[in-house]
Amino acid sequence: MPERLGRSRRLPIGRRVTCDFVYASMRMPMVAVQMSMNVAEVAAARDALGVRPSWCSIFTKAYAKVIASRPDMRRAYLSFPWERMYEYASATSDVVVEASVHDELALVSVPIKNPETRPLLDLDRHLNWCKENPIERVPHYRIARWVALFPRFIRRPAWWFVLNVSGYLRSMFFSTFGVTTVGKWGVESLRPIAPWISLLHYGMIDADGNLTVRLTFDHRVLDGSGPSTALVEMERFLKTDIVGELKALGQEPRIAS
Repeated sequence: MPERLGRSRRLPIGRRVTCDFVYASMRMPMVAVQMSMNVAEVAAARDALGVRPSWCSIFTKAYAKVIASRPDMRRAYLSFPWERMYEYASATSDVVVEASVHDELALVSVPIKNPETRPLLDLDRHLNWCKENPIERVPHYRIARWVALFPRFIRRPAWWFVLNVSGYLRSMFFSTFGVTTVGKWGVESLRPIAPWISLLHYGMIDADGNLTVRLTFDHRVLDGSGPSTALVEMERFLKTDIVGELKALGQEPRIAS
């Protein structure tokens, strides 16, 4: 009797969603730029707090401030029925979190409207709240799982249609930018792929407050100068607006127990 080498297993729904996401991302010509930043001042203001906002919320808000002020960073490429650009009216973000869904680890993109105006701790609460029950609390993810139940020859054209035909549908299901990181595991993602106009990703922050921040962007609508200056502007917002908000949090009066 031949030795059994392995076995086939059904692809979980969460992985099917990820496969569809990756397939859609592979159709886009993505290019990356990176910048070394020093966030020691931000880290000091954050460390002084009793309740600390996550670095993910901090970087999301800082980059959102750039996107809100830069229409060129909010333009998506649509290919059908004619080539054109669709400009989002405001900044929106999709923050990628890992959540447990039906005993399966799945990647979930949590949409946030106008993240540049939301308090940092509110961003944290929203991300954690969505992560606890993404099927009920993230409608886009619930729809993606429903689409994943269909055969691949139906799913793939559906994703393509949303990304390439209707600016309205694209803005409903995909934000102006995405945010992801693997820095908490002490590693860096060099060039992730994604269907957003731009994807912010960063690595681990060292003891001196140094880290590498990267932008992966759609080369059909952006050249290197736009994302490069966006990173410079992001660093400026980190050292001004974000530091100011963190220091203000530390000065808020506490209610005696």
